Amino acid sequence: MNNILNAFTYTLLPLVAGLIIFIGIFKNNPIIIRRFAKYFSVFYLLAGVCCFYFKNTNFELEQIFSSNFTTMLPYMGGYSAGFDTLGGIFAIIISFIVLICFICAKSTVLTKQKIFYSLVLFFESSALTLISTQDFYIFCTAAIFGVLCIYVLLENFLTQKSAKESAKNYFIINAFFIFLLCGSFALVLALLAHNGIEANIVNLTHNCKDISPTIQSMLFIPLLLLGAVKIPFFPLHKPLLDIIKNSNAALSCLFLSEFIIGFYIFIKFNLYTLSTVFEIFAPVLAIMAIFNVLYFSILAIGELDLKKSFGYFYFSQNSIAICAICAMSLEGITGGIFQGISCVLTALGLFLCFCFASQIFKTTKLPFMGALATYTPKLAAMSFILTLSAIGVPLTSGFCAKFLCTIGGFATSIYSQNTIWMCTILIFLGLIVNAIYLINTFQNIFFGADECQKCKKTDLLRHRGFALLCIIFFIILLGVAPYILTGAITKYADMIVSEFLI
Repeated sequence: MNNILNAFTYTLLPLVAGLIIFIGIFKNNPIIIRRFAKYFSVFYLLAGVCCFYFKNTNFELEQIFSSNFTTMLPYMGGYSAGFDTLGGIFAIIISFIVLICFICAKSTVLTKQKIFYSLVLFFESSALTLISTQDFYIFCTAAIFGVLCIYVLLENFLTQKSAKESAKNYFIINAFFIFLLCGSFALVLALLAHNGIEANIVNLTHNCKDISPTIQSMLFIPLLLLGAVKIPFFPLHKPLLDIIKNSNAALSCLFLSEFIIGFYIFIKFNLYTLSTVFEIFAPVLAIMAIFNVLYFSILAIGELDLKKSFGYFYFSQNSIAICAICAMSLEGITGGIFQGISCVLTALGLFLCFCFASQIFKTTKLPFMGALATYTPKLAAMSFILTLSAIGVPLTSGFCAKFLCTIGGFATSIYSQNTIWMCTILIFLGLIVNAIYLINTFQNIFFGADECQKCKKTDLLRHRGFALLCIIFFIILLGVAPYILTGAITKYADMIVSEFLI
């Protein structure tokens, strides 16, 4: 009974909360709906943090695979679900992003509130189910349900016709890769059953080295494509870029949550569940990631649309984490995971600031923005701190993440020294271009020519300021005390390196 209650708490409770809103128990009262969703998210986040840090104490290999951050132990036909170390951390981050989404929605989502709040909670439930399940088909079901929730949200709240078309394309691409994955799962599971191996994620991981690379590749390629859409990789970034360009502050949280899911798929399945094939493809993925870093950095610095340029910057930062993970060293995997977490926090804060600035200027074109710091000092101060973190200034999470990624690249033993030097120089070049982009953007918006004469100049509203303060607090906390996460991440990475990649 306790296992069922735990499963309900961690995966089904957001679904139930969304249904309470959707079926109209609150009689479409927007204030009550908003407060219910926000207070539920606060409770849910605190419960997740407490459970993770109180239960997640044993990092031994067997305990990780049997889900030490437990939601549901094996029962009901042998299926099981539970958050391992990485899944527990990412589940907390998703809950935090949903809370920020609800805080920002107060002044952003003014119509169709019942649809918005219920669908975001449905998406949260599907994301947590996807992260926690040990069953392949539940994984695919949760993935397609989450993408469907995002599509309905974007269809209802995006105004541009081209953006709605991009949302439709994003759904079709994800759905195609998920159904391709289902077919691959069915074939692989039939082969596993023929060899007497029980068909679930845990057993596949334990028996990975006994399965031929050809069979592993049948799962690896669809999983890689599914992750590449969400991270995203060139050229699969185009639908997501158009969505970012037309998103408001609340909707922006969705594609950040999608990155967390894609990043989890990349690490959990491609890195160690299918580790034999990953070792073969790692150099190719590293080259693609380095290309992404440079390509998106250059596009960001030359783009005049604020949100579109931010999208390029965000894609470039994501690729740095993939570069570090492909080094397949303890420091590289630790730095890559930390960079992914830091990137989400920093990108969330920066994009919220850019959304608030574009609302004041009533445009997203950088040439028509300037001198905003004179009228909105609070927004300028918070944007400055977030810019420093994105650049990688010490005492911010961005510095720790980029430092670990760099060290991880040099610590690898699978590439030649000349290759390591060349890759590191190219990544540093991408970081320099990103820094130039961020400094120029901050300068143009807050200290450029005064373009605010006809604007409604209001500083941060209380709830927006609170949302940004929460993000900045965690960025500085992880910059000053990174061991809060690196302790768990390092033990997780050490397990992967020692048990699978040696």
